[in-house]
Amino acid sequence: MLQKDFAPYEPSLDMKELGFDEPCFGEYRQWDGNEPWLQLYQNLVDCSTDPADYEYTQEALAPTFSQAFRWFREKYKIHSVINLTIIGTWYFELYDLNDKRNAEIKTNQNEFKTPEEAELACLIKLIQIVKNK
Repeated sequence: MLQKDFAPYEPSLDMKELGFDEPCFGEYRQWDGNEPWLQLYQNLVDCSTDPADYEYTQEALAPTFSQAFRWFREKYKIHSVINLTIIGTWYFELYDLNDKRNAEIKTNQNEFKTPEEAELACLIKLIQIVKNK
């Protein structure tokens, strides 16, 4: 299903707090205090990137994982890589592009059963790193 290509609600909400405002094909909508749901659009015009539309709500833009990783690379100069081990598990690496050596950022990496688990863990780690700066 296409929904797995989008960052989940909580990381999307965290990215909103970090200033993410790129055009997206989806957004997390929430009405009357109900659980948020992913609203997908056929084109970028339908999804608002106006921060005022989300400022006082628990709604957020829904980036794809690749869009989120690109945003962290461009805005915060942290490059992420999802890799496969020789035993068939997945892990992520983060690199500081501000460092002339492109030094790897030390993370408590775990091995994950699927690339999707590694992507989500990587996104959460990126958010933690930026929030702690």
